[in-house]
Amino acid sequence: MADMESRTIVITVDGSEHSQRAFNWYVKHLMRPGVDIVYLIHIADQVSLPVVSAESPLSFPKDVWVEKLTTRAKKIEELRDHYESKLQQLKLRTSGKGGFISEEATSGFPGQQVCEFVQKKNADIVVMGNRGLGKIKRTFLGSVSDYVLRNSGVAVMIVPPTAE
Repeated sequence: MADMESRTIVITVDGSEHSQRAFNWYVKHLMRPGVDIVYLIHIADQVSLPVVSAESPLSFPKDVWVEKLTTRAKKIEELRDHYESKLQQLKLRTSGKGGFISEEATSGFPGQQVCEFVQKKNADIVVMGNRGLGKIKRTFLGSVSDYVLRNSGVAVMIVPPTAE
């Protein structure tokens, strides 16, 4: 495999069964250990933090903030540990390249942020799961996978939900 050209793969992950299915699909169908540079991008949801306390309206709800932010950080760390161990097991962790990246959501829509990451890393392909939204829900709610497909400028593999 030494003569194979490396390629940069971006896989979106969020802790859902859909992102796990996309990762598994990559492993089964596309993976080239020692050749691929794999980035697992996680866009961390913005946390809704109250400005006042319901119990004491004149005080700052510090305890609520600490609890919500700590819970969120723990979930991100668990996700990082899960995927970093998989990258190590599959020999996909190249020193200094690839790995799990969690970014704070900077806009209301993660699709734009995924596309910016794809461009920044000069990715060759994006692999992502799909929740299987119906046409009406997708039209009104929007779909991250649709957005990335139309705006990333690279090949996008959208792994659909399994048929039940």
